[in-house]
Amino acid sequence: MDIRFMSTDVHNPAFIRAGQSNDTRKEGRKDSPMTAVRHIRWSRIIELTLLIAIIVGAVYLLSKLVTPQVVTAVTVIAGFLILRFIVRVILQVTFTLLRYLFWMAVLAAILLCVL
Repeated sequence: MDIRFMSTDVHNPAFIRAGQSNDTRKEGRKDSPMTAVRHIRWSRIIELTLLIAIIVGAVYLLSKLVTPQVVTAVTVIAGFLILRFIVRVILQVTFTLLRYLFWMAVLAAILLCVL
């Protein structure tokens, strides 16, 4: 029997990075992505407003230097990037609120069954 294989966890990843042995390999983080807590960070909203202000200023300065077609193309690209950021923040806030509402509904259902 090979003791080296018996002493390792079967749930470790099958592929090990090159140059690392079992002794030098660090154990991965024990936190699973399902237990990560998401908080609403107001700094994200402040970052969003600053980003919008910087982009509006950049478009204004760019419009003074180049043709309207270039300004339109740059504005469309920047608009997609800003929209992606906004949707991401809104989805994080929405899922955080829905998680709290779900657990409140579960607790209310348990209380209704008990009482």
